[in-house]
Amino acid sequence: MSARSFVIVGQTALASDAFLLNDFPGTSGRLDVLARCVRAALLVSHGVRRDAAVYLVLLGGPRAPRTVRIAGADVKFLRPDERSIATLLQKVLTGDHGAAGDGFVPVKPGIAVAAGGLDAVLADLTTESLYVLDETGSDARGHLRSAGGAFFLGDHVGFNPDARAQLLSLGARTVSVGPVSLHTDDVVSVVSNELDRIA
Repeated sequence: MSARSFVIVGQTALASDAFLLNDFPGTSGRLDVLARCVRAALLVSHGVRRDAAVYLVLLGGPRAPRTVRIAGADVKFLRPDERSIATLLQKVLTGDHGAAGDGFVPVKPGIAVAAGGLDAVLADLTTESLYVLDETGSDARGHLRSAGGAFFLGDHVGFNPDARAQLLSLGARTVSVGPVSLHTDDVVSVVSNELDRIA
């Protein structure tokens, strides 16, 4: 799998296609926050980060939990504007793609969906370097030793305490990108830049 993975936990983000593209933030449980993280994690000027993947853990609505995995190594036609990413998510969230325990089911090149949440992600990851991004954590700059790992972030309402406890029990380290509170997608950009400097 990818050298670096970003796992965004959307506590209210809809796990279905039942949102309006013309009111993406207002009808999707703030899936727009996660869509911006896709751009931040995978897209660079005139290209795609082939060594990165994004997991969107969707916990909102009656079809939850579901997780969308987008792998930079294989994804095609990923565009940087939010509406294009919203359209892509709406298409991949249409219909059923496997049952709980089936793992990730491919639905488009580089994109797969799992009927499950954080457990499905943890079963899919191949790295043992886990990091929880939190404002109270240690400075990431002093703790990132390689250009890889899995980075877990909350959405606009923060991180679920139970999920945090689960990750810490697996040895995840809590790190911060600095003293100022940033939007989730900006945190992804800062971490990506730190990893680029190590590589």
